[in-house]
Amino acid sequence: MVNIPFEPKVVLGILILCIFWWLFEVVPLGITGLFGLLLAVFYGIADVDKVFIGFSNPVILLMIGSFLIAHSVNKYGLDKRISLNILSKDFFIKSPIRLIIGFSSITFLLSMWLSNTATTAMMLPIVLGVVYLLKDEKIYGYKTFASFMLLSIAYSASIGGIGTIVGSPTNLVGLGFLKEEGIKIDFFQWMLLMLPIALSMYVIMILYIGFFLRKVKFNPQEIKTVLQKEKEKLPKISREEKIVAAVFLLAVFLWILPSFIEVLGFEDIGKQISKKIPESIVAVLCAGLLFLIPKDLKNYQTVLTVEDLKEVDWNTVILFASGISIGKLISSSGLGEIIAKSLSGYITYIPLLLFILIIAIILLTEINSNTATVIIFAPIIIALLKNNQIDFVYPTLAIIVAASFAFMFPIATPPNAIVYSTGFIKLQDMVKFGLFLNAVGSIVIYLFLILLR
Repeated sequence: MVNIPFEPKVVLGILILCIFWWLFEVVPLGITGLFGLLLAVFYGIADVDKVFIGFSNPVILLMIGSFLIAHSVNKYGLDKRISLNILSKDFFIKSPIRLIIGFSSITFLLSMWLSNTATTAMMLPIVLGVVYLLKDEKIYGYKTFASFMLLSIAYSASIGGIGTIVGSPTNLVGLGFLKEEGIKIDFFQWMLLMLPIALSMYVIMILYIGFFLRKVKFNPQEIKTVLQKEKEKLPKISREEKIVAAVFLLAVFLWILPSFIEVLGFEDIGKQISKKIPESIVAVLCAGLLFLIPKDLKNYQTVLTVEDLKEVDWNTVILFASGISIGKLISSSGLGEIIAKSLSGYITYIPLLLFILIIAIILLTEINSNTATVIIFAPIIIALLKNNQIDFVYPTLAIIVAASFAFMFPIATPPNAIVYSTGFIKLQDMVKFGLFLNAVGSIVIYLFLILLR
């Protein structure tokens, strides 16, 4: 029987309470994290300034800034304009699988920078326009095509979200834990690590869909007509869209600039730039420009206003900040070390253990918040591996990615819920396809981040 001292015992109780509340969503997820921290202050685990240390993590600024930039892209319809201009190309309307590649690849690319939920919601009306048209055409294999078309949008949003640091809140949460351990992974490094995983999963998804759509055919001209009508509804490109596009490109440029300069051989210059304008400062700077640059010179109305601050996903921001704080409590109270020592005897073959962990994370995210899952497991895994002198960076990255691979159920992710609500998808079809992607995803994550590190 392990004799647990008072402080780690209290933190363990807080962690168990938070896990229970996160699983059953007793209150909003962010409020659960705050409540846990309030209990830590009440029981004297640490002073209030130390308990809430996660709220001062620079990644919080990166999250808020990227949310605002993404909101501006969606607010002024820049994402829809880009999508329709690409989809109206003849290449994408030649066959059912090409059409799905067109819609899903755009979703994939947009979700690298925008909210997965917002991207799916933006693509849905365009997709449904095509789906309803094909229903009227009464094509062979229509139901199969409609189901796979919609599922490809939801899954591409989740897969594309791992491609950049700002693509998903879980990425920022995991990197926050690594930063607390002195490990910094910059924007470019993340993309080099994660894009191969994302692209591999995307290709596998398309091959799976292509196998089932071999006999489906439709009239390309009808599809082109629908997309063209949608395109014609777009107003002339506005000043606001141009400003948003310029600011967005500036943010991406500044995010990758330091690493690019280092690749060219100017390592010291790259590090200086990274020190002066880290990713978090870039996000706040570019978001701030949108509140400063006028869209209407006559009346001086700026691109974003105070009203747009309401569109930030503050629940996720609070959840992330409180999660970092709880992770710090697990470490500072000694609970992480106690758990690590308790489990040390079970560590016999690390690769097998990590593979099982990846599968467990993927399955857990089917019923639990992806962000909460990372908050629960990341600090424990870091403590466990550190205690046994094992590199914890790549296993932590594996947990972060695995938390985004929730494909089986409508409740697993907002994109899943959005496409399922259309009524074109049978639950057993989502479970079957999702289970396949979960199984393949476990192997892909393991191969790229564990064996090929």
